[in-house]
Amino acid sequence: MKVLLLLFTLPFLGGKQEYQILVALGCSAPRALQNQYREMLANEVLPLLASRLQDQSLRLYLAPITGRSYTAPVRVIETPDALLSNRFQLEAYKATFKKEVLSAFDALRKRASVECSKGTEIIGALKAAGERAKGPGKILMMAHGFEQSELMNLYDYRLGLEKPEVRRRLLERVKAKLGLPKLQRQEICFTGLSAGNDNNANARLTSSIKDFWEELITESGGQLVGYGFSPRICPFW
Repeated sequence: MKVLLLLFTLPFLGGKQEYQILVALGCSAPRALQNQYREMLANEVLPLLASRLQDQSLRLYLAPITGRSYTAPVRVIETPDALLSNRFQLEAYKATFKKEVLSAFDALRKRASVECSKGTEIIGALKAAGERAKGPGKILMMAHGFEQSELMNLYDYRLGLEKPEVRRRLLERVKAKLGLPKLQRQEICFTGLSAGNDNNANARLTSSIKDFWEELITESGGQLVGYGFSPRICPFW
């Protein structure tokens, strides 16, 4: 019975392949940086997703990373069933898919700007994403990677994040204060790390920052599959 249930959730048998796109918006990113994320979404991410619509049905979650990521609003876009739609219907939908997603992005950005909350809760965004997931999924993080919340401030040069014992202390703090995200069967990719010419962030893109996220994601049951500048580094397209 368990085998049958698993089979019927697979994308090629009519189930939905889940993608979550989490983007730093509002007070968590300058306007110019948000514009670059939007361009990246329009010109790189959405064409890659659209190319899958002929063979897969997708459930796409779009959510902002803000100073209150855990309770941030979410937009859900479900594409037509690839098995029940003919080629002409799917081609027609592909023509509107990009517009639909960008419209959702613009609405989220507008709301995040109005409800501006200082900070960048990347961990909170991952925790919310884990709770939304209904099965195996892909999570694209469009953010610079610097958590700024009550849990920690990764912009702080004095942290000594290159030391394993410091990263371990921070993970223990997350467990105690918030609880680790539940990321079982989730592949996570960080991208857009240099978008917006954030000189401070660029100078601080050290292996220790990546190590922190890899350790947190691994301990949360997920897998960090990419960490860099372009969404094309993510292997899940």
